[in-house]
Amino acid sequence: MEEKVVRIAGAQGFYGDSPLAAMHIVQEKAADYLMHDALAELTLSILQKDRQKDPTLGYARDIELLARTLYPAAFSSGIRIVSNSGGLNPPSAAARVAEILRKQGLTGIKIAYITGDDLLSRIPELHKQGIYLNHLDTGEPFSTAANQITHANVYIGARSVKEALDRGADIILAGRVADPCLTLGILAHAFNWPLEGQPSQQDLDKLACGITVGHVIECGGQASGGNSYAEWPMDYPIHNLAYPIAHVREDGSAIFTRLKSQGGKVSRNTIREQLVYEIHDPANYITPDVIVDLTHIELKETGPDEVFFSGAKGKPRPEKLKLAIGLFGGYISEQFFFFSWPYAYEKCLKFIDAVKKIWENLPLQIERADFAIVGVNGIHQGAAPTPSRQWLNEANELGVRVAIRHADERTGRMAMSAITCLGLNGPPGLNSMPGWGKTNRVKLSLWPTLVPREIVEEKVEIIET
Repeated sequence: MEEKVVRIAGAQGFYGDSPLAAMHIVQEKAADYLMHDALAELTLSILQKDRQKDPTLGYARDIELLARTLYPAAFSSGIRIVSNSGGLNPPSAAARVAEILRKQGLTGIKIAYITGDDLLSRIPELHKQGIYLNHLDTGEPFSTAANQITHANVYIGARSVKEALDRGADIILAGRVADPCLTLGILAHAFNWPLEGQPSQQDLDKLACGITVGHVIECGGQASGGNSYAEWPMDYPIHNLAYPIAHVREDGSAIFTRLKSQGGKVSRNTIREQLVYEIHDPANYITPDVIVDLTHIELKETGPDEVFFSGAKGKPRPEKLKLAIGLFGGYISEQFFFFSWPYAYEKCLKFIDAVKKIWENLPLQIERADFAIVGVNGIHQGAAPTPSRQWLNEANELGVRVAIRHADERTGRMAMSAITCLGLNGPPGLNSMPGWGKTNRVKLSLWPTLVPREIVEEKVEIIET
C-alpha cells in the first residue's frame, strides 16, 4: 500500500502578496492544500484602521480578488484553502467571500470561519479575574498603559483548523491562528494527529515536525529563493518565483520543493535560512500547540529543488498563550528631500540644521524627531561606519528623511508646512514632492502579554454558498 503524502503549498506570505505563484500551483494541480498566511502583528494594526472606518471590514481585503480568481480554480481542482485572512473580522470575511462566489454561480462551497481569538471586549473581565496582562518584556501591569486599545488578539493553535476540515470545509478564513499552526491543522486533519490531551512523545515529535513544515512555508517565496542571502548572488530568475510546496508523510518528515516550470530555487540553504527566521531560540520554538526543538533536525538535498526534512522534537505545549494588544500611540509625520552633487552631504547637514532651528521657534509639541541621510544612515543609522566627508560630498545625490512623533494632528501639519520654504530658501539643488512623505500617519504600538489558554473560547462556524 502506497504511503500517504499530503501536499501543502505556501501560497501567501503576507497581506497583499502576489497570487500568481498560487495560480500556477493550482493550474498544475501541484498541491492538495493552499496555506495562506496573511497576518503579521503589524497587519492586525492595519486591519484595525479599516474596521474603525467600517465595522464590516477588518479582514485582509485581498481575499476579494482571490475569491474572483484563485479560489474558484482551486475548488474546481479539489484543492482546499486554509487562511488567516479573516484578520479581525472572520465572519465578515466569510460572508464577503460567499457573496463573491455566489455571484459566479459557485454553490455548495463550505466556508468556515474561526472566532474566539479577539479578546478586545473581554479586557475588563480579565482584570476582574485577576489576569493583569503584564507586559511580556518589562513586567509592567497593563493598568499602567495610558493609550487607547485598538485591538487585542490571542495567538491560537491548530485545533479549530482541524475541526473545520474534519467538518468538510473547502476554505477556512481564520483570525489570529499562529502562522505555522495553519499547516499543523491541515496535517492534524489529514493524519488524525492528536492536538488535545496528553500526546505521547512520538505524537509530540509529529506535531513538532508539522510546526516546522508550517514555519518553512509560512512566508511563501522566502523559502524558495526569495529574499535570500544564503543564495546571493541569485543564479535563478525571481520575476516568476515559484512558492514552496511541502510533501509531508504521516511521520512528519517532508520534502520541500517547488514548481520546476517557474523561477526560484529550493536548496538546503534556502530552507535552513527560513528555519531560523523569527524563532528566537531554536531549542525552544514556542507555539500554541507544541514547543519545538530544531537542534537535531536533518536537512539534505535529494535532487534538484528537493530538500528532505525530518527529526524535529516536540515538548508539551505552553500553559499560556500570547496576547497582542494594540494601542493608539499618536502620530508620525515624515518627508523626504534629496540633494544633488556637488557637496550633497554638506547640503544635507545644512538643511537639517535649518529644520531644527525653524522648529525650535514654533509652539510645536514634538515628542521625538529623527533625521536620517538616505545613502549614509537611512537603514543602519549609527550601526554602520560613516564614509568620509570628502567621499560623501562626491556622491551624485543624497537624501534627508525628516520624521517626527507627536500626539496631535496640528503639530504634524504645522511642522511640515513650516519647512516647505526651504525649497527656495535652503541649500541649492533640492528635490522633493509632497507625496514622498506623509503627515499625521497614525502610530500604533503593541503590548505583548500572556493569558491562560483556558479563557479562550474558540468556535468554528460554517456557511455554504
